[in-house]
Amino acid sequence: MDYITKNKVQISYMDFRGLCVRWAFTDFLYTNSALAFPILLTLVAVIVIIIPYYLGFFKNTFEGWSTIRVFRLLVILFVLLLLIYFTNVLMIRLGFSSSNHVGRSQNYLITMPKVMQYYIIGIVAPIIEEILWRVFLFKAVGNKNLALFVSWPLFAFAHTGLSLEIIPYLFLSFIVTWAYYRNENVLESIFIHASYNLLSPLSAQFLNSFFHFIV
Repeated sequence: MDYITKNKVQISYMDFRGLCVRWAFTDFLYTNSALAFPILLTLVAVIVIIIPYYLGFFKNTFEGWSTIRVFRLLVILFVLLLLIYFTNVLMIRLGFSSSNHVGRSQNYLITMPKVMQYYIIGIVAPIIEEILWRVFLFKAVGNKNLALFVSWPLFAFAHTGLSLEIIPYLFLSFIVTWAYYRNENVLESIFIHASYNLLSPLSAQFLNSFFHFIV
């Protein structure tokens, strides 16, 4: 095959790949976003789970679980919800934050059916993020102590950028990173992360009603 023919084949392949990518991420995704986006995230989650599993990163993940351990995680979750609630209230009172602040990803999610929203924020997103930001990052850094102080701020920064909105995320990020740091068991950090995502709106409404009632 001469250079000109080889070059044409390469251009044709690039055009075909470009059409496939444009169709998958524009035409199909935006016209069927309620179904396509969760499917794409599910595929990513499956890949993210399979790779570390075959690399042996999930050893002892399902061992050592007990009622006391679950109860301890629930207490940590409760403290986290309270801490972030009071932080948000304080920031709003001081004029550092808006009570109707909605991120770009959240703005996209609220256009989807409720079931898909809960599926993404309560299952898929925590699994993907915890495996990437905890399992892979800790293995990549190598030093467990250093990885703690790399994963913690970077995870928060990835969600908010350089803004004051990073403060509540720093609390969340530290708790889930510390949970993984203690036992290197990603199920603990996934449990806390997923539970926080699902319960934080309800807990904020409950705490608002509770404090208005007692005051």
